[in-house]
Amino acid sequence: MELNVGVVGVGVMGTYHAQVYAGLPGVRLVGVADPDPFRQAAIVQDLEVPAYPSPEDLLGRVQAVSIASPTSFHYEQARMFLEAGVHVLLEKPMTRTMQEARELVRLAEKRGVVLQVGHIVRFYRAVADLMNMVNTPWVLEARRMGNNRRIRDIGVVLDLMIHDLDLVMLLLREKPLRYSVVGRQVDGLDEYAQAVVDFPSGARALFTASRISPQAERSLTITQPGEVLRLDFNSEYTELSLHRSPPVHPDPDRVMPNGRTQVQTERIAIHNDNPLRRQLKHFVDRIQKGEPSLVTLEDDLQALELALELSNALQPVMAR
Repeated sequence: MELNVGVVGVGVMGTYHAQVYAGLPGVRLVGVADPDPFRQAAIVQDLEVPAYPSPEDLLGRVQAVSIASPTSFHYEQARMFLEAGVHVLLEKPMTRTMQEARELVRLAEKRGVVLQVGHIVRFYRAVADLMNMVNTPWVLEARRMGNNRRIRDIGVVLDLMIHDLDLVMLLLREKPLRYSVVGRQVDGLDEYAQAVVDFPSGARALFTASRISPQAERSLTITQPGEVLRLDFNSEYTELSLHRSPPVHPDPDRVMPNGRTQVQTERIAIHNDNPLRRQLKHFVDRIQKGEPSLVTLEDDLQALELALELSNALQPVMAR
């Protein structure tokens, strides 16, 4: 039996959701909701499905829904669908406050429906490989930079940095011990932020996120005993680089003339294989087949909590 799904908010990301659902087996896209008549018309023309002005118009038509509207609408919209017994995939960031996020988790558990947060980075194949390669990291450095100020209701920490906060916390499986953050605001929103987060194991994570950088970069570098791992994300492939040091007493043949030790380097290009499709299929499979979640809602709450704390801590710095 097909799963009837809808999409709330068909801007750039929501349109991608609708397009993927339209091609997923076992799924029927029954409609989208967006207040913008031009976006409605574009979906009707592109996918030949009904488009409605209000999320309420999807109630009674859908069993599951993606919510890709601005963050300020997430709580009310998600609560409405969860209360109606509809499964919800909620784009990141989950909500604007921890209280709202915890209420949605409680409601999903009460109604026995799936609530999944749209952290697409989790579904990159290279990230799955990385999970098996990280052991006792010393330093992790994440950089997510570009020149795109399309999102105007949240700052860069909740918009971009949260991807890397989530990934690092999943890798370390630790709660932060302490942090510091600095940044720059433009028109009242943080558009550049740099954070240092220390963890109980001694690992230190450095995060840089920018929406005003002239050069795009999405990378994660991990230094751990004997090796450095680096992921460079792009649209089609993720390059995984491994730089390994030889043993403490290296073979004399591997010592270079200047006395430096030769480092082994290996580079692997890993096809991204449409991570959004993998994410939405995982959501559908959890509903239709009862497959276990890739992560827990507690993981989602922890990533949001750290992002909110960093975002709030940055504000007084910029107010001076």
